[in-house]
Amino acid sequence: MTPPRRALLAIATLFALTATLACGRERSYARDAIPAELATPVANAEVAMDALQQRLAARLGEALAQGGPAGAVTVCTDDAPKIASDVASEFGVAVGRTSHKLRNGANAPRPWLKPFVGAAMTEPLTGTTVVELEGKVGVVRPILTQARCLQCHGDSTAIAADVAVLLHRTYPEDRAVGFTEGQLRGFLWAEAPR
Repeated sequence: MTPPRRALLAIATLFALTATLACGRERSYARDAIPAELATPVANAEVAMDALQQRLAARLGEALAQGGPAGAVTVCTDDAPKIASDVASEFGVAVGRTSHKLRNGANAPRPWLKPFVGAAMTEPLTGTTVVELEGKVGVVRPILTQARCLQCHGDSTAIAADVAVLLHRTYPEDRAVGFTEGQLRGFLWAEAPR
């Protein structure tokens, strides 16, 4: 795609995202352009998102070291929802993960996240975005694919056979494969009360 076409596509995607959010009476901001009154709830959301990301990464690291990629699958299946629930309770903020290529249907995007998910293939989110919601604030940031993620999320022909069987058995409608290192894999999100 030529640079002018890419710029036009970016403008069209931004317009569509803005229009979609405007229709829902939601305003969105880049993280560094939020109104002052949103600073505290955004900070609370970010602390919860950081906690979820760090705890989940630590648990995945342990599982990979102990049981390889198959162990990581069970972390995502069994531990990730509990970690998210614990973080939500601890910080008073709803928090989770979603993707444009879902593995687990329980991670389907909330309505305010759908424009970001819909634009993921054409104009992926590159930084943290804040969305004003009814009585709360939504914060979303991209999750980029790391090298270790490729063991379960990479090219489906390169995933170990035992892991592929486990993934298919656990997630029969899995779409979360085919990623490359550095590619947008999904989104970390939080909703904090205002």
